[in-house]
Amino acid sequence: MTMIRLLHAERRALPDEDEIKQQQGLPWTESSPPPPSAKSGSVEKIAGACKAVREYKDGRITHLWLDNVCIDKKNLTELSMSINSMYRWYKRAEVCFAYLEDYSDKSPTKEVPVFTSSRWFTRGWCLQEMVAPRKVIFFDKTWKPIGNKESLQTELTARTHISECFLLNKEDISLASISQRMSWFAGRETTVPEDTAYCLLGIFGVNMPLLYGEGKERAFRRLQEEIMRYSDDHTLFAWKSPEARKYGSGLLAASPDYFEGTGD
Repeated sequence: MTMIRLLHAERRALPDEDEIKQQQGLPWTESSPPPPSAKSGSVEKIAGACKAVREYKDGRITHLWLDNVCIDKKNLTELSMSINSMYRWYKRAEVCFAYLEDYSDKSPTKEVPVFTSSRWFTRGWCLQEMVAPRKVIFFDKTWKPIGNKESLQTELTARTHISECFLLNKEDISLASISQRMSWFAGRETTVPEDTAYCLLGIFGVNMPLLYGEGKERAFRRLQEEIMRYSDDHTLFAWKSPEARKYGSGLLAASPDYFEGTGD
């Protein structure tokens, strides 16, 4: 049975900075003690998330999960288990809160920014946060609700090229072709190179060990090889590279960006 660390929304709703440093910002459930090496994350983000959870459905949800505080990233076993389980956690969640920390509809100029211009839509890990959960609520940087997947579907589809049936979970994403799912990731980035492949594990329903240090291309190649073990979808090879003429080409792509436009 997979263990998941959960943050209690009430007991640590508004932690001060000293308390966060002292306890690593990790008020765990009694059955799951805090790892001493875990990072605290943002005090404001933790407080805002806890407040939003308490206000959702009149406080009937008491716990939440935040990736930046609920995973001990120095524990490689826990990190691997969490990454390989993350998509399933999102899918089973009651609701997912998407925090757009760089967006606000209050602009000093006459032009109001579009929420889909947020950096959230360029982050690799955020793809599964948007696709997997049944319900996603978007918040601006002040934790003011912007809308949910249903009410914002037109804008989200225009920005991500993910069709309504998959975005709103009307159909399982396994029905989307391999190239189509790869194209959803094109243009996204991750801080750690290998995470370009690792954050796609759930999108393709595969598991594999994490080998940080192997490099982006090797990790992405391993992902494609793992996909081939479970799928005979030949659209895995329907990619194009701007470097193909210069360096030649093989069966497997070097990056998800090579699938851009193939899912349209």
